[in-house]
Amino acid sequence: MYLLAHAMVGLLIGVVLAAIAGDRRVLALAVLGAVLPDLIDKPLGHILLAGTVGYGRIYFHGLTTLFLVVIAGLILYHYRRWFGLLALAAGMASHQFFDGMWRHPVEWFWPFLGPLPSHGYPEDYFWESVLRELAQPSEWLFFLLIAGLFAYIYRRELAAALKRLANSPICLALGLAVLAALAMGWRLLP
Repeated sequence: MYLLAHAMVGLLIGVVLAAIAGDRRVLALAVLGAVLPDLIDKPLGHILLAGTVGYGRIYFHGLTTLFLVVIAGLILYHYRRWFGLLALAAGMASHQFFDGMWRHPVEWFWPFLGPLPSHGYPEDYFWESVLRELAQPSEWLFFLLIAGLFAYIYRRELAAALKRLANSPICLALGLAVLAALAMGWRLLP
């Protein structure tokens, strides 16, 4: 499953958890949890550990890390009544479910079934897979859906931030830079 598809699932989980917890902040944490395994494991496995493991489903795709996050979330919820880490864990669990990690028991139950196997992907596999994801129309659709839902859910905060930005000198400088770029581009057109 692609990264933004995981993010969309995390967003849907986050909407439900935000309604249960009464806190919209858990929505972003559920989305983060849904993409966190790929954000950590893919670069780690395909770039840093390419010579040994060379695989993008390692530590955060396993039940051990998920279990540790759930335990920490339960402790924080018990003592602080904070639901955030449990939302993060729910997103991570959805990622593992939609990646079908039960079909990869050595990685899913790591380190209990032995060391991570070497998969021997090509050296440029990581960057090719990033480009392959960017070429998927579904990923762009999920991006637009996620951005629209976040803009709708956080519309008050977004409106306040845009109002503050509109009154800042940075916005004026940026606007002038855009106008200058447009004027230069207009002059260079045949």
